[in-house]
Amino acid sequence: MAIRRVVADAGLLLPEAGTVGLDKFDVDLWVAHSALEVSLAIETGVEVAHAKNRGETVGAALFVFDALQKKEILFLSRRKGFIGKFTSGARTTCGEWTRPVNNAGDKGFWKANPALGVCPVRCDFCYLRGVPFATNSIALNVGEYAVQVARRRKVRGRSVLPKIINLSETGGPIEWAVQYGLQDLIQAYTDATLDAGVIPYWLTKKSIQGVDFKGAHIGISLNPWAVMSARSPGADCPNDLLDFLSDCKYAGASTVIRWGPIFPDYEEEYDALAEKVHDWGLGEGRFTVDLLRYSRNHPSYSRNLERLGFTFRARKWQEQPDVQRAHLEQVREYFPKAHTTGCKLDPSVAVDWVRAGIIQSFPCACWVA
Repeated sequence: MAIRRVVADAGLLLPEAGTVGLDKFDVDLWVAHSALEVSLAIETGVEVAHAKNRGETVGAALFVFDALQKKEILFLSRRKGFIGKFTSGARTTCGEWTRPVNNAGDKGFWKANPALGVCPVRCDFCYLRGVPFATNSIALNVGEYAVQVARRRKVRGRSVLPKIINLSETGGPIEWAVQYGLQDLIQAYTDATLDAGVIPYWLTKKSIQGVDFKGAHIGISLNPWAVMSARSPGADCPNDLLDFLSDCKYAGASTVIRWGPIFPDYEEEYDALAEKVHDWGLGEGRFTVDLLRYSRNHPSYSRNLERLGFTFRARKWQEQPDVQRAHLEQVREYFPKAHTTGCKLDPSVAVDWVRAGIIQSFPCACWVA
């Protein structure tokens, strides 16, 4: 669905927000939450709506625009709580093979959310298509993020900084940045994270130019073009993504390839893509193998999966373990010197694959051993 309106939080006009990238947008409406914000927004000459708190921002926008669908609006937000803990991988390798991230002992990884919602690539298999996000939004208040990312947190009685923060878990910030020319925003998030002594992890299906990722952790999601062009209509082609990742590696970033999700009936295309990865000199790095799986609430694939041979295991509809193992063995054959692992596998079967040397023990690039 195309974005028809841009709504901005008037708090982005406050100096303490440390806003980056606002000049790239033609704002259709400001939503203000205080008298000061109203006065600043009025000076821009754009229509202003008032809301008692930020929880009412969406409702105020829908009222002004006569109840346009929420997903037709791009919200430029002043995010209040950036840093969170991803603990939804319980009963998967993402939960069992990681370290605790809170006092309760829940395992997972750290994430931040500069973007929320379905990104412009719009993969038809994306789990976010089945998540009831209220909006598509981009947070521009990097100054306040910089304060939050440097704050130590209590985990099992210890005061810690995250080692790595996944900045791409919930909305495709680089994909939005490419669409709107927000290179400075991605650079600001990268620099703020590194300045705090934390590694930023970006995962993308779009190549972005003009950003220095030295010291960051950069991943690309890669599939044959026959798959990507049909199922990820907004993605860059594999050649462009490999060029981008190679440039990042040369510039001093650590790199990862997220291979898949692997679709059947494309054996020749996967063979050819593996050769390309070696041609670009990227066949000996870190690989996270994404196996085909769907959440219960995915709008397109929640029906007839059992008939297609899927079983509900490790909180997802997944292919049978023998099929998954064959995929992992194929990737291992493609890249024998790489460090391969799977994403959110069923630990009851994955431990045997570790012992067999098909994958390594830590779960993925979201959590660096």
